[in-house]
Amino acid sequence: MKQEYFENRQQALCLKYQPTSTNNYRNQLFWQPQADNLNSTLMLAQRIFREYKQTKFQVRKVSAIQQQQQEKEPEQKKQKTTIMDTKRFHMYSHPKNTKVKQLNSTANNSFYSKKSTEKYQQSPIKPKTANTISRPKRILPKQISISPIESVGPLVSAQSWCIINGKNGQLMSGYNQYKSRQMASITKIMTCWLALKLTQQFQLDLDNTYFTVPEKAERIGGTTAQLQSGDKLSIRDLLYGLMLPSGNDAAISIQHNFELYKGCDFIQQMNQNAQDIGMELTSYSNPHGLYHEANYSSAYDIGILTYNALQNLQFASIVKTKIYFSEIEDKFGESKEIFWENTNKMLYQGFRGVKTGITKEAGPCVVEYFEDNQNSYIIVLLNCRSVDQRWQDTMKLLDWIRQ
Repeated sequence: MKQEYFENRQQALCLKYQPTSTNNYRNQLFWQPQADNLNSTLMLAQRIFREYKQTKFQVRKVSAIQQQQQEKEPEQKKQKTTIMDTKRFHMYSHPKNTKVKQLNSTANNSFYSKKSTEKYQQSPIKPKTANTISRPKRILPKQISISPIESVGPLVSAQSWCIINGKNGQLMSGYNQYKSRQMASITKIMTCWLALKLTQQFQLDLDNTYFTVPEKAERIGGTTAQLQSGDKLSIRDLLYGLMLPSGNDAAISIQHNFELYKGCDFIQQMNQNAQDIGMELTSYSNPHGLYHEANYSSAYDIGILTYNALQNLQFASIVKTKIYFSEIEDKFGESKEIFWENTNKMLYQGFRGVKTGITKEAGPCVVEYFEDNQNSYIIVLLNCRSVDQRWQDTMKLLDWIRQ
């Protein structure tokens, strides 16, 4: 009996019955394994399928009242609901289980229509994305604007700038003009102006008083006037070597000789002059402007300094000079000539000075003086985007203020 049951079970499982619809499955032809045992085989197949379905699936009929209750249940319970289809059974277990079992139907499943199962089908769980996951707000560093707003002035790259009236020294416009920052070789404006004042104070002749270049001046580095240790040149030549090629060696030579022969503290005099003219946001620590944390100023203070320095005719004459030749006596007593060209390219655009400067910390800086028949302007720009951009920024500010 067990052997006969086993053979009939194998025949039932080999049935190649695939219904095309759920309504006419009884009228479909199927392969007949044995004509004599056909009825018993069909009954056995239905029995096997019922047992298999009862053990593998949990099929239940849901009433209208139960449907309303299920709609109110939390989503976690709904996700466990068994979903039935006419041709395929899809069993969804726990949401974390990604495996889906699919089995072909071999019996009448018309009772469970597709329409009835659509009510219990649920959309797949959407993964959490960047928009749905709650994260703490990022604290971004304070962004530094590369240009002032339109209401203050034109769009320029300078981090600080101001325009001073060249006739009365009054502030006309500016952006971050009261913010202290590194100023690079703009420091030399004070160095030159103070040297001229001390020359007048000690009644020295600019052309007949000679200073000697010390060894530390030759080793200073940075922009240079090509001076060597032991060179002798007049105070006037030193001032041109200071302002035109922006010689750091010339700045050290001026400081060294005034302190050596006149006994004055040059840096202290620079800071005293700054206080006398109201430069409250300025501090000097060297005569050349190389980086030092105690060497800083603001655009407004530099504008006030430039206005006062331009009142000195010697200073105004030096800063507007494009080219200068100097005759220098070296330490061996031989004469040599040095050619200096002004770093201020705006002198060829109708401007009358004053000074350029650049270091890594200060960025490209420039102070310009423009004068026409009616007005004069002192334009100060600190920390521009590039060396060439500072010329463009100067023209923008000039065109804007003259409108």
